[in-house]
Amino acid sequence: MNLYIPKILRIPIYTIFSEIYKVRKQDMIYPLTYYQTFNKFFTRQIKPRKIECGMISPADSKILSISKVTKNECLLVKRVTYQIGQFLTGIKGYEMEFKKKQECSNLWSCIFYLAPGDYHRYHCPVDFVARSRLHIPGKLAPVKESSLKQGLYEGNERVVLEGEWEQGLMYIIFIGATNVGSMKVNFDSDLITNTNTYHKSGYRNYQNLSVNAPYQSSEKGVHIKKGQEIGRFEMGSTVVIIFESTSIEWNAKAQQKVYFGQQVASY
Repeated sequence: MNLYIPKILRIPIYTIFSEIYKVRKQDMIYPLTYYQTFNKFFTRQIKPRKIECGMISPADSKILSISKVTKNECLLVKRVTYQIGQFLTGIKGYEMEFKKKQECSNLWSCIFYLAPGDYHRYHCPVDFVARSRLHIPGKLAPVKESSLKQGLYEGNERVVLEGEWEQGLMYIIFIGATNVGSMKVNFDSDLITNTNTYHKSGYRNYQNLSVNAPYQSSEKGVHIKKGQEIGRFEMGSTVVIIFESTSIEWNAKAQQKVYFGQQVASY
């Protein structure tokens, strides 16, 4: 991924890749010759986009599922589920007891899959305060839709941001995959993923964390504005949002292609 590509080869290589994986070249800030490695191409920045009202897609992606959370088991895709407690904690058999802000609110899960050709940076879907981070080491099995099976999400390496938004609790989870073990959170330099040596799940409290602009922190945690970049994958993978809401109305649906900045729900 970090192998240097001679300038003369960049246009043919990236053009072929872009045609196969339907890369939106019109979004690129720089020409194809600018990207010295595949990694730089995959993690490219894009031109500014309009940020629509409501909850937005955190990434250019395909929505795999939108489902209401009523028990510890939640829909991933048809006939495949994932165990939320183990997924969020890394503890096998663990059942979450969510501390909702309001008893009348519902819990939702929305899963966004990033294909190899997609823009690989992820952004905040709403104004969000991240209280903590949990890094859960694991496998790097493929997460494309045809490869999904029981236990895959619970077994893959992932990073869990826990916090809250205006309607209550929220978790934003980034899942590693084949060739995509490296996940970055811009304001968390201590986070190291895809290491060759095994280490225990890494927890970090974000309250009063020292961060650089444009991020801000307080005794509540790190404040991330809607549309603000959180970090990036090294190729493409999956973002899961689990959150509480009293009034969410979805205007996106499963199997729909969505783009960063596009509204997926109103509230």
